[in-house]
Amino acid sequence: MSSDWRLTIAEAIKRPLFQQSEVVAGHRGLTHPIRWVHVLESADTGQFLNGGELILSTGLGFGEAREKRLAYLSELIRRKAAGLCLELGTYFPHIPDDMLDLANHHEFPVIVFHQPVRFVDITQDLHEHLINRQMQALRDLETYSRGLQQLSLQAQGIPKLLQHFQSAVQTQVFIYSPGTAPQFVPSPPHAVQTELAEVMRTHFPADAATSASAHFFDLTETKRIFYQPVIAMGHLLAYVGMVLYERKADEYLQLTLDNTVSAMAQILMRKMFVEEQARATEQRLFDDLIASRPMPEEQIRSLLGLSGTSKVPTYHAMMMSFEQKLSTHSDSLPPHDLTAVFRSLLTRLGFRTYIRCIGNRFYFLLLEKNTTPDTRRLLEKAMKEITRITTSIMGADTLVSFGVGRVGRRLSEASKHLAEAEQALAFHHESPSPFFSDLGLFRLLFHVPYEPVLKSFIHDYIGPLIAHDEEHGSQLVHTLRVYLNTNLSKQEAAEKLFIHRQTLYHRLEKISECLGDDYATPNRRICIEIALRALDWLSKESTPVGSDSKEREKPWH
Repeated sequence: MSSDWRLTIAEAIKRPLFQQSEVVAGHRGLTHPIRWVHVLESADTGQFLNGGELILSTGLGFGEAREKRLAYLSELIRRKAAGLCLELGTYFPHIPDDMLDLANHHEFPVIVFHQPVRFVDITQDLHEHLINRQMQALRDLETYSRGLQQLSLQAQGIPKLLQHFQSAVQTQVFIYSPGTAPQFVPSPPHAVQTELAEVMRTHFPADAATSASAHFFDLTETKRIFYQPVIAMGHLLAYVGMVLYERKADEYLQLTLDNTVSAMAQILMRKMFVEEQARATEQRLFDDLIASRPMPEEQIRSLLGLSGTSKVPTYHAMMMSFEQKLSTHSDSLPPHDLTAVFRSLLTRLGFRTYIRCIGNRFYFLLLEKNTTPDTRRLLEKAMKEITRITTSIMGADTLVSFGVGRVGRRLSEASKHLAEAEQALAFHHESPSPFFSDLGLFRLLFHVPYEPVLKSFIHDYIGPLIAHDEEHGSQLVHTLRVYLNTNLSKQEAAEKLFIHRQTLYHRLEKISECLGDDYATPNRRICIEIALRALDWLSKESTPVGSDSKEREKPWH
């Protein structure tokens, strides 16, 4: 297969109709590709050029004056025409030195015909040649795409696909996944491999925030990398590209690279799914940990392939829940294929990852491969990326929440840390942090039995307010919550409640009647705040997702 479908000026002047022609300026620009052929006698019509045209002219509209001929040539250069062919004769007996100097300075080819020629014959010949080459390029691309489809279904698909890619573009090609060594075809010298690998590691983004389109990276004035990210389900899998030596990335190379990237995405995703299916033992073990089934430490480590290692792995238990506001159908839940995407992301961040998807929750057990001084930052980055991927797949209206347990040292205690992650997730509305270690007071509430302790506690401290709201349709509980959260600032509380201060004063009087004038004293205030937090939590626990608030069970009754 040949990618040489573009016709350059150097090739065009070898055609029979150019036998009486001579290149008089701009010899270094003979490699310019010709996109079309156009007859143009005046600079005023240069606005109709799109770039890449070979211009034919007799000099009729500009040959008589220096200003006109220089303006004409400058306009062609500015419009990025490929070159100029001038017929010497009545209107243009010879090429002046000022035109030659301007053309040489911009490496713009100027070709003269010493004998009269038929422009229509040149136009027809070159257009026919261009169209034939383009049709052949399309046939070659179709053949190439069929070859990609066949290779994507075979074993060892990636190496064979790279070889197929290299034979099509006839230059150095590669695939690079962040965090791993790139694969090259053909294999360059070790020093070149090291140089290119460092460039990719330093300059290629390691996340999917990059554009899905192709990019360039200049290595030298004559050598550059032309590459495109492989993105699937909003996640960056790899980069595929080529190294170009004194060569531009024409349409053929761009289309070939794009087709290769699509085929590579299919191979990489299928490989990830197969690996997920092969993790049956790990999944059963993780199910036992989620269900809090006791298991000896050594047995867990053996099942995870950690037996014999002296160092106990540090790990993190994390939970994620999602809720689609606008969709109530079970088939709108994300596919389990997201598990493979999340695993790839977390592995890249330095975790050995175990994942389970149950209902609308994902459970994560993240073992640190290496000691990291700022693991919390990595976890925050992971949650941000997981949220981005989930919303890109499920829709921007999807609500994603997280809970993260304390750092774990013994795998036999993983169920305890998963329970901590669940507690942090349960209080995600009240706490600005998804980390269990930041919950403060809520760490205690989770372990207090619903019956009778929490409900009686709520009833004793804010029961009269709840009863007043139910009987009169008032909002005293919400008002008290905002008033305490603003540290007893009446002005700020009124602004947050969107009410006048007089209305707030009236509500506070009612609150005093219900709870007593001493409700804001330190001892009573802390108990009331605990009761308010417990009420919020129990209300959410007793309300199924999507149920009407009027039908919810009254958890304080």
